[in-house]
Amino acid sequence: MSEATYERVMRRLAGDRMPTPEQREVIESEDAAILVTAGAGSGKTATMANRIAYHVAAGRVSPEEVLGLTFTRKAAGELSQRVDRALGRLRAAGMLPHTGQISRSSLARPTISTYNAFASDIAASYGMLVGADPTARLVTDAERFQLMDSVVAEGAVDPDVASRHSHARIVEVALRLAAGGIDNGVSVERMREFFEGEAAALERLGEDPRKFTKGDMADAGMESAEWERLKRDWRALTKADFALQLACLPAVEAYMERKRSLGLVEFADQVATASEVLGRYGRIGEETASRHRLVLLDEYQDTSVNQAVFLRRALGGAGEGRSVCAVGDPNQAIYGWRGASANALADFAVAFAGEAPVRRLTLSTSFRSDAAILDAANAVAAPLDEAAAGVRKLKARPGCGLGRVVEARPLFAEDSYRAIARRIEDVQAEVARTRAAQPEIAVLCRKRSSIERVADALRERGIAYEIVGGESLIERPEIVTVRAALGVLARPSHGGLLVRLLLHWGVGSDAMRALREWSWELARRSVGDAPLDPRAEAGLVEAVSRLPDPEWVGSRGLALDSAAFDRLSLVSKSLASLRSSVHLPLADLVEKCISQLGLDLAAASRAEGSQRVRTSLDSFVALARGYSAAHPGASVRDFVDWLDLVERHEYGGEEEAGIDASEEVEVHAGVVQILTVHAAKGLEWRDLVAIPEMVSTQFSEKESGKSWTTDPSVFPFPLRADRAHLPRFRPSDFSEKLDAALAYSRFLRADIPAHENAEARRLAYVAFTRPQEELFLAGYGLAAKEIPPSFVEGDAVSLLPRSVFLDDVRKGASVLPAADVAGPEWPSELTEECTATMPLAEATERTGGPPEPVIDYANADLPLWPADVVRAGPGAGHASGPDGSGGGSGDSGESPVPPERVAMWRRSADLLIREREAASRPAVPERPYVTATDVVHLNEDPAAFLAQWRRPTPQRPSRAARTGTEVHSRIAEFYERPARLDIDSVMAQGEQPVDMDVLTREEEARLLEAFKASRWARMPAIAVEESLSAVIGGRVVRCTIDAVLDTSAEPGLSEVTIVDWKTGRRPDGEALASRELQLAIYRLAWARAHGRDIADVGACFVYLREPEGRQTLAAAKLTEEEVARRIEDSLAAGMEAGIGLWRPGGV
Repeated sequence: MSEATYERVMRRLAGDRMPTPEQREVIESEDAAILVTAGAGSGKTATMANRIAYHVAAGRVSPEEVLGLTFTRKAAGELSQRVDRALGRLRAAGMLPHTGQISRSSLARPTISTYNAFASDIAASYGMLVGADPTARLVTDAERFQLMDSVVAEGAVDPDVASRHSHARIVEVALRLAAGGIDNGVSVERMREFFEGEAAALERLGEDPRKFTKGDMADAGMESAEWERLKRDWRALTKADFALQLACLPAVEAYMERKRSLGLVEFADQVATASEVLGRYGRIGEETASRHRLVLLDEYQDTSVNQAVFLRRALGGAGEGRSVCAVGDPNQAIYGWRGASANALADFAVAFAGEAPVRRLTLSTSFRSDAAILDAANAVAAPLDEAAAGVRKLKARPGCGLGRVVEARPLFAEDSYRAIARRIEDVQAEVARTRAAQPEIAVLCRKRSSIERVADALRERGIAYEIVGGESLIERPEIVTVRAALGVLARPSHGGLLVRLLLHWGVGSDAMRALREWSWELARRSVGDAPLDPRAEAGLVEAVSRLPDPEWVGSRGLALDSAAFDRLSLVSKSLASLRSSVHLPLADLVEKCISQLGLDLAAASRAEGSQRVRTSLDSFVALARGYSAAHPGASVRDFVDWLDLVERHEYGGEEEAGIDASEEVEVHAGVVQILTVHAAKGLEWRDLVAIPEMVSTQFSEKESGKSWTTDPSVFPFPLRADRAHLPRFRPSDFSEKLDAALAYSRFLRADIPAHENAEARRLAYVAFTRPQEELFLAGYGLAAKEIPPSFVEGDAVSLLPRSVFLDDVRKGASVLPAADVAGPEWPSELTEECTATMPLAEATERTGGPPEPVIDYANADLPLWPADVVRAGPGAGHASGPDGSGGGSGDSGESPVPPERVAMWRRSADLLIREREAASRPAVPERPYVTATDVVHLNEDPAAFLAQWRRPTPQRPSRAARTGTEVHSRIAEFYERPARLDIDSVMAQGEQPVDMDVLTREEEARLLEAFKASRWARMPAIAVEESLSAVIGGRVVRCTIDAVLDTSAEPGLSEVTIVDWKTGRRPDGEALASRELQLAIYRLAWARAHGRDIADVGACFVYLREPEGRQTLAAAKLTEEEVARRIEDSLAAGMEAGIGLWRPGGV
């Protein structure tokens, strides 16, 4: 393409903001393999979109020959939108190749997806070739823990080893070994051989009688302290026998088999399967590569070695005119703990090198951060840049602002968080004075444990915030309340869960104390004259269920006032209603909990945050429904236990958020966002980013790290696929004890810390490059208002040093103290800048007391020693007669069962019977979306739809449904696409998609021939079997479209026509109107998804049983407003029939 043409295309796409010379090189390059090092904020997404649009405009590739891969759906969606917008602009300007009509290629879109989805497609399509189950579903982290927990509980681990470790520790180690084996392609047998070999090597080295001498110390050039540490480390190493790992391997084998039998896979399984397919059947890889002539691999530094091997097999084949471009930044490689090495980009240059070397390009101009922030980022990245040749410093954009880096270093940690809140308050006020837009502010935490401290400080100042990326759905306040209700149903003896509900219903502390006394009184009655252990769990739930008379006064004078009694009565009635519903499906029970707790009404009445709460509740209902589907027959207790496991294990014990944590994170102006640094990757905030815990013990470098030799939860480095880039040590490599000890000392004390500190530095770089205008770094001198004894040195107290990264920033950038930006109302303790030490007298005065002495427990008095506890129950040795009168010998002194206790049992039984009888009318479940088919059935017969939805019952098997399924599948095969049938669309209301009759081949063949003979079969397909969702009239509407055809060359038809194949008879009357609305929904959903005007999209049903003149039923050209109104009318009709199925705004 000529210079003039490039200028014309870029002017159309970029206007006056033309690409930089660096960006132009990336956009124009036609090399077979390109490696782009793109610094933070360097405009890589825009550059990739422009590269795709430019090469399509040049005629080098058609849109469907383009493949773009990235890690999250969010990033894929952003790139896809940019590409669609760019191609749309060029198409509108007549700058794309065309043939006089709207060609199939001009309407087709590039494939923009995630790495996992790309691997999943190949695994699903070809996995059977290597024995994989194409129907397997993805397992969650909590389900992984549950599976391994059950395997270990069944005795898969050697009892002798298991007795020396906790059950949770064994499950953790076994899961780490299982994950490591999958991620690195290592079999259980290979792991067993490795551990046995290394254990034997350590035993051999440990038996070496040679002593470590002072001469050895001198030869090694070590000081005495270093030498003593080496000997201690060696002694600890030789005690390692890897017994726990070896004992866990049978559990790993059983876990893998259990996954297979249940049809479950992990993401790593899908990548491994796809890679195996391509490795064994090279032709599949060649065909995959040939379909994609322009490939973009985004965030390549985050790919693991196994992912890189898969991508090389799938896309690395040579071909005329093909180009594969990897884009990434080694300084942002922050997922090393899961095998994504910072060397991934360098490995790409080797793996994808063909006849010509890989072309290396750079994007180094930052379009995000102002000058001072770039100086800070470059300062912290400088050691990384020295280690990675070819990485350039970030350069400021033209017209870049000065920016600001601020440090707060008060004495106490809590004051550092308060300083963050004060600074946020000031920035919000400044933005409100100077511009109309809302401020963009975030607080980024190194660890999740810091998030709540940030939230506390913001709440203290009345600052609106949201926790994103680090807060699980099940940890949100409204969901915790629902979980408490479920927990009370599952475990009635768990009084702590009831307290949450009592607080929800406004029961005060005085009433709770009175309720506790009432529960003790009930407990005393239940055991008669037997002694009551006051530390036993008193039955709060029972006390609420059996409230005293309103006039009751306890033995200590506690009583319930009228307001408390009324509220507790409401709690009692609500719990009774929920207990009567435990037989319902889990999703229905969750919905009833939400209703009984009034959370749906509370969400609707909120002035702010209503949609967030409503979305959380809907998502939790969907979670319960999904759990039920995956675990048929599961009880409420099973679900509650699973939720507890999710809360504890969803992130695999990592403090950092996982790679998918930023999946749905968006920058929201006007509210302070609190999230982890991992979750913030790829995001930016205009006004302020604050980072707490910038001290040596927190967000900084470390002097030690985790070693696989002594920590069983660390997968062995020698078995990892990225071992070439990891610290090296293996006992079996050594024959001499001294050589092994010296190597192990370097490995443990130098190599591992250096490796982990490099990743921590990259994490700091990611954090420091998120803001545009201001970076606020907060540290402190003391973590709490007390002086640790180890901090005292004579008359002085040593305070916590600054983070190494903050020290680097102070050396390489201009850093303002907090006092320079503090408002006049800031307390003085927030603006001080504590130094490295403080006089002991001053520290004692500030903390309120001298350092706590270290207790000599060997000589200390222990005045509180528990007395022996009698473990026998109140009925021990009791031999009751059949009438319950205690017809035993009577010598033991036990009394018969008290009459009031028998009466209590009868009352409880009567209550349970009445509650069960009251549950005669099934509840109507709610759902956060509707399908296009739902709208049709609601229009046709709302009452029948209600009956079927409330209680789905088997219907007479339908030949029509089976016929529709088969014919849809054959038509999809005609277009060489897999069918994703909306099964409801081929069924009458209430029918089941099962046909027990024999489907004649003649019937199927007639319908297929009718399709082939129709004019529609001759038109090029743009999309086949596409599933879409769209928000219409405030409701999410889902649908599956059979085919989208290019009909631009057909007289009287729209440029694009959606076709829905029908194997039944054409409807008339009211049914006809309902079917037309279904087509209107299809038009609107597809138009929105592909950025087209709805007026350019037609739709029709094709009834293949009808004569040619009656086959086509075209949709009315309804506007978007008319479609929304018709949907509202349909749902209103359902409401009149007693249906409360869907809420507006569901997602």
